[in-house]
Amino acid sequence: MAESSTQEKTEAPSQKRREDARKEGQVAFSREVSGVALLGSFLLVFYFLGPMMVEAFGDAFRQAFINLSLAELTTPMLVELTNGYMRDAVFVVVPFFLTALVVGILASVVQVGFNLTGKPLIPKLEKLSPLKGFGRIFSKQAFSEFLKSVFKIGVISYIGYYTFNTSLQHIIELFDTDASHLLYDSGEIIGEFVFRLFLAFVILAIFDFIFQRWSLEQKLKMSKQEVKEEHKQLEGDPALKARIRQVQQQLSQARMMQEVPDSDVVISNPTHFAIALKYDREYMQAPQIVAKGMDYTALRIIEIAGENDVMVYHHPGVARAIYFQAELGDSIPEEFYKAVAEILAFVYKAQKKKR
Repeated sequence: MAESSTQEKTEAPSQKRREDARKEGQVAFSREVSGVALLGSFLLVFYFLGPMMVEAFGDAFRQAFINLSLAELTTPMLVELTNGYMRDAVFVVVPFFLTALVVGILASVVQVGFNLTGKPLIPKLEKLSPLKGFGRIFSKQAFSEFLKSVFKIGVISYIGYYTFNTSLQHIIELFDTDASHLLYDSGEIIGEFVFRLFLAFVILAIFDFIFQRWSLEQKLKMSKQEVKEEHKQLEGDPALKARIRQVQQQLSQARMMQEVPDSDVVISNPTHFAIALKYDREYMQAPQIVAKGMDYTALRIIEIAGENDVMVYHHPGVARAIYFQAELGDSIPEEFYKAVAEILAFVYKAQKKKR
């Protein structure tokens, strides 16, 4: 593992590494996208509900000034005034609150999908390390955040200056207007400033989203050694798998050899191939292969057959053909019915003579 950590990470991250990182909360998430979505939604809310909000705000002020001229304020009157102000405040605040809640959730889901995990909130001791903290201060992520902050300050300053410059004459005229016009005209100038700011932040959000995805991709890259180790974990150690296959083959061969004593005949090559056949007229349509093998396995089948008085019939052509054309447990192919029938007839005749 020490070697893999020093190797250059040049390989694209695997699907498993991406899934593990996602479970840990490491996703390509841009706060700028969420921020600009929130700003845009607030603009839309204010565009459609702004006049009504301003009117409700103005009514609240008018009621306040009217009631100030009353000689005395009774408790029921104060309760009524308070309820009226609360209703006006709710009408102004609730649309923005609901919009912030819905847009905040949608912005997160659009960027990273549904990914509920509490692992990023778990305290980690490594975050208390001064060296780690020093490294985070001068990391690429910190540098990108610094550039974004500089960009924001520059954009806000420039757009504020540009808006003030282009609206200077209009601002001067506001000094001679009444209170109602002052409110609407000021809102128009502020709206122009915020809309221009929104367009600039849209560009920033696009670049930041691309950067976050690229940054995550670089962070998740793997070295060749890590790819090999992950492949071992997923597929298993090749040496262990080979050993398991070997043991399975040995067990299968042992079970196969146990069937040889119950077979009717062993057809051999005579030494390179051996096929043990069993035939029961009541249950089988054709003779069945209960054991097969070549070279050492074939010799072992022949040896067990000799130890258990099972006839070994030498027929190289049939033995070789059945070995390659049929699997263990299969019935013999139809093309060998005649040849095998003659062999079995010979075997049964010999057994009868012997008895």
